[in-house]
This record gives sequence, C-alpha cells and structure tokens, in this order.
Amino acid sequence: MTMEASRRPRMIDRLRLVQLFRGHFGEPDAIAVVDAFQDELAPMATHDDIEHLKDWIRAEINAAIIKTLVGAGVIAGVALAIAELI
Repeated sequence: MTMEASRRPRMIDRLRLVQLFRGHFGEPDAIAVVDAFQDELAPMATHDDIEHLKDWIRAEINAAIIKTLVGAGVIAGVALAIAELI
C-alpha cells in the first residue's frame, strides 16, 4: 500500500485580481496579466504540498521498518523452530 499526496491545482483568486488590475490596465490586459500570474504560480510548491511530501516520506520509512521487523521476526521464528527440532 502506498500513500500518495493529493495533487490539487494551485489557483489564484482570478476575479479579485482582474477587478484590481482592470482600473490600471483595462479589461483585456487585466485578464492577460492574471492569466500570466496563474501560469507562473502554478508550479510552485505550497506549505501543504511540503507537508504531504513529509508525510509520504514518513510513511515509506515506517513501511520499510515494519517490513524489516517482520522479516527479522520470521527469521527468528524459523531459527527457534529449527532449534526445537534439534
């Protein structure tokens, strides 16, 4: 079982920014500026993305530890069973 971080698009408040920029740039240019902001900000990692990544790493490390402990337990069990037979 693997843990996956959810991928949600990072969206800006387009309506608010268009309203702010409309007075300075005009309607078409305000929309173009907001689209440019959206394109530039989309690949940035947020705090939530980093927390999800840390959780995923912890889950992978814990899974490896559990697999190691189970493997060691099986080996110890087999060794004890063989020791009882001898």
